[in-house]
Amino acid sequence: MKPDLLSDDELEKLAPELSKIKKENPFRVPENYFDSLAGEIQHKISELPDLERMNKKNPFAVPEGYFDSLPSLVQQRIIDAKNKKSIFGEWISISLRPKYALAVVMVIILCIAGIRYLSKPVKVESPDNYLSCDDIQNSSYLATMDESTLVEALELQSGSTEVNENAGMEQYLIDNDIDISQLENHL
Repeated sequence: MKPDLLSDDELEKLAPELSKIKKENPFRVPENYFDSLAGEIQHKISELPDLERMNKKNPFAVPEGYFDSLPSLVQQRIIDAKNKKSIFGEWISISLRPKYALAVVMVIILCIAGIRYLSKPVKVESPDNYLSCDDIQNSSYLATMDESTLVEALELQSGSTEVNENAGMEQYLIDNDIDISQLENHL
């Protein structure tokens, strides 16, 4: 069965550029090429050196015992290479592994953000509406306080224990309406 060939008109409709190409084989073999080919191949083979007639001695030499000591030399080089790695280099190689890289990056980012946040100077501004001494004296709140409240507040601020020890005695003297002159007479 022959394949269906396109006619020239059909080929020109489907592919106009392809129809313009000549229908000849563009590859040519020189005349008498195959007649002289065998002779040329035989000539090239005869030019090759005759390996059968060559000296069969191996020109390469290996020192005696080389392969016996080779495994120990390789092991020693591996051990030396492991010992040369510094702790810092080992840590860097571990931290650059994909499963640790994200954690290392996050720690670095948090450290940098923490340093920047904590080293930022804190600016504290004093309020402009402090009370003056005159404001405090004219205040109605001060008139409602009694002396014991003020003494207790001063004691808390100063942390004095001596005032606390004498407070009970003073309160007894005030409650019983005892005057200092009565104490002096009695002693």
